[in-house]
Amino acid sequence: MDKALRVLAILILLLAIAAMVFAQMSFDKRQALLGRNSTFEKYVINVAKTLESVDAPEVAAPDVQKDVAEVADRELANPERDSIFANYPAKLETQQLKALDYTTDDKKRMLRSYYFLDAEGKRVRSTLDGQYKTDGDNTMTVILEEFQARALAQKAALEKTRGELTKMRELVTSLVNEMNKMKADWRVTKRELTESRAECEKLKEEKAALEAQVAKLTAEKKELTAELENEKADVERLNGEAVIMKETIAQLEKKNKELKDYIKGIGVTGDGKGEAGVAALTAGVKGKVVDSNDEYKFVIIEFTDAAMVEMLGEERKMKLPQLELNIRRTGRQSASGEFVTRVKLNKAVKGKNLVVAEILTDWQQVPAEKEDVVFF
Repeated sequence: MDKALRVLAILILLLAIAAMVFAQMSFDKRQALLGRNSTFEKYVINVAKTLESVDAPEVAAPDVQKDVAEVADRELANPERDSIFANYPAKLETQQLKALDYTTDDKKRMLRSYYFLDAEGKRVRSTLDGQYKTDGDNTMTVILEEFQARALAQKAALEKTRGELTKMRELVTSLVNEMNKMKADWRVTKRELTESRAECEKLKEEKAALEAQVAKLTAEKKELTAELENEKADVERLNGEAVIMKETIAQLEKKNKELKDYIKGIGVTGDGKGEAGVAALTAGVKGKVVDSNDEYKFVIIEFTDAAMVEMLGEERKMKLPQLELNIRRTGRQSASGEFVTRVKLNKAVKGKNLVVAEILTDWQQVPAEKEDVVFF
């Protein structure tokens, strides 16, 4: 009997030791599970703060109309336009949308509720397989399903944004290429305009020389008339030369008229003749812009009476000085302040305070507009 008791006591001692070992092992696993769940809950809450809880509301895209009409040598009152943002999803630009918030006590309890509980707080078994239900109201499944749905929605928005960025890049590339081509065309047009002006000046000089020659020939013709009987041969030769000269003059006058019509077409009537103008003006505001054409790079400036007197004299007979003036726009805010561009005076309109000036493109910040201030 004593031996049986000793054996039983030893077995009980061994079982107690085994129970303590298993208890320690179970405790360690329990602590690992608790730590794992705590870390999982913490990072689900933190990641949820980066997910938008709702989709961005629909908003209208900006109505930006691009002029797609053909460039022609005439003014179009209503050129054909195309909206470049017709299918642009402007809602993608919406910022500061409300994020998911799982920091409330109710949300935290749901994150910690793996099983679905009834009104008495007891676990409920599924009628299909008899296992305890893990989905339903107030369970972790509800939170994770919402978490997944918002993550997928945000991923879809991100993919759409990437697609729109590609479209915008292609649009900007096409616009830049188009602008570069237009600038090349503008340079050609400006060069042709400069050459036409030089040719015009040359024709004026030739016309003056021809007029002097015609006057001389006319005088010679009068002298030769008195000697008509003696020098018929010379008269016939001179008459032939006169006919050729008249034809040349007619052609030059026709060209001169065409050039005058061209110059008149761009609104310049001043002849710019007279004594040399001043080399500089006194500092200050001299006038304002009344019209501008950024395509052909010129503006029409309305000067004050004082400025016109300063440039052309009291009787306004002096030659218009080829000065460079500055243009600014009151209230304009930019890296260059109110400065818009710099212009060079070209032609004055006779009898008015209007002067046509060429825009110096190297100085231009933005296109000049009506009512911009001109100063020296």
